Amino acid sequence: MQNTELKLEELNKYYITPEYTKKNEKLFFEVIDNALKDNLKIIQFRSKNISKELYKKIASKISDKCENNKALFIINGYENYNKDISCRGIQFTAKDITNLDFSKIDKNNYFFGSCHNENEVDICNRNNFDLILLSPVKDTKDKSGFGWKRFKELASRSSTPVFALGGLNFEKDIHEVEEKGGRGIAATSYFYDLYQDR
Repeated sequence: MQNTELKLEELNKYYITPEYTKKNEKLFFEVIDNALKDNLKIIQFRSKNISKELYKKIASKISDKCENNKALFIINGYENYNKDISCRGIQFTAKDITNLDFSKIDKNNYFFGSCHNENEVDICNRNNFDLILLSPVKDTKDKSGFGWKRFKELASRSSTPVFALGGLNFEKDIHEVEEKGGRGIAATSYFYDLYQDR
């Protein structure tokens, strides 16, 4: 069920967790707690390196924290949706977007899309997604950014709110995002570093 107390158009920060490991468990949850205390309202659990059973266990814990703080808990990837996890939305990967038949998926949650090109944005438009992420805007350790001009082109094509992702700093970049037609910033490293040791 969607959280009717929140309005997506009023939100501009989106925290995507780093990979979960047993070694970083304490800090992993402390960062989430601190982000929620600071009124951050969208948290996605993204971890590709753990078992389905552990994913479900960690997701349930994050879901409870989000529910207690009236925040949206988002799972990463459609493959994680069928694990009896209580979530408010699904972040569909680019692979999901281009391969799934959305006419066969019940929309009981928010649909967010990870987009990198016109085709993926168009698919999200046709299927009434609630929000999309455009990435990577700036260079990251793994990818080369496509820059602000390209961001503006793709954002103008979207019929749904757009968040920028990829090497961004909220304080420094949010005005640029807004000027280029975006709504907010999604990040892992920026928010993870920001909410440590608070």
